Amino acid sequence: MQSELGWVFFSTGNEHLSSPARVIEIQLNEIEQSRVTAISVSDHKLRKAGAGIILGLKDCLKGSDRITIGGHTSPVKSYSVFSSESSMPVGFIVIISNKNQCQKLEQFSTLSALRLLRNTILKSSRPEGDSSELKLKTLQVVKMTALGLNASEIADVLHLTNRGVDYHLSLAKQKIGAINKPNLIFEARNLGWV
Repeated sequence: MQSELGWVFFSTGNEHLSSPARVIEIQLNEIEQSRVTAISVSDHKLRKAGAGIILGLKDCLKGSDRITIGGHTSPVKSYSVFSSESSMPVGFIVIISNKNQCQKLEQFSTLSALRLLRNTILKSSRPEGDSSELKLKTLQVVKMTALGLNASEIADVLHLTNRGVDYHLSLAKQKIGAINKPNLIFEARNLGWV
């Protein structure tokens, strides 16, 4: 985030996201938190900030145009994203500046947000492929994990070792881009894998 503006993208799970047509600048507190189904970030350090925004945490939000990240307050610009087929937002973008990039943030426009969304955010938030590219055993491990079974229970049912279960979970996390098991299950549900 030091050399360029950072971003947090909140998807509403709307199927029309692949064809964003317009963005409208909004206040940070106008993000419809209850509609958000997934978060993508330009830098993993922004994941906590994204979660804080969605939860409406007072120690994260500093008014309608500032957030706190790691003890530092940063200016932001927020946008609702719409497709041509939907009057409801298909997502929300928060552009985050650090002290060195305030001028870039001031020059950031709705056109810049739409360009960033099409060229960067949508490409980085999509998983590398679909579930058909995963082995059946990997999908079974993910489904059983989502059902609440632990590694040794899954290993017994699928005739694997605990390490084998961990291997399949690791493959699935790589495929989705998940950073931990809860994130894997959340993203797998969003993709219809479980």
